[in-house]
Amino acid sequence: MNTIHDYEIERFTVEFKKNTISIDISSEQRQKQIVFQEVFCYKFYEEMPYSIISDLEERPIEDFFKENKELLNQTKNYAWPIMYDSIQELVNKIKDADVHYQVLSSSYGMNGWVLAKRVEIIDLN
Repeated sequence: MNTIHDYEIERFTVEFKKNTISIDISSEQRQKQIVFQEVFCYKFYEEMPYSIISDLEERPIEDFFKENKELLNQTKNYAWPIMYDSIQELVNKIKDADVHYQVLSSSYGMNGWVLAKRVEIIDLN
């Protein structure tokens, strides 16, 4: 994937009707945009100015369930990320959706993850 290490996050936009998330990032010389398409769900933490990206990594979908077990249990009764009766039902729906688990890590600031069908890094220069 196109390198984005040490890029600063300038802004992110969630477009619910288009089902996309765009993250505008920059270095001293380059402008790029990370675009997640056909988003199933996402969670960002520590959203703050001057966030610096370490990596955007695709992990196996099974890791999503292991790494977010507590979150999924806490939010089940709030119909997040969707309505489901059992974790196995949620697992099946996410696997049927054919999404990828993308994990955004930072050396400072915003981090999190996105379940989406596609991710693209666009060079804006």
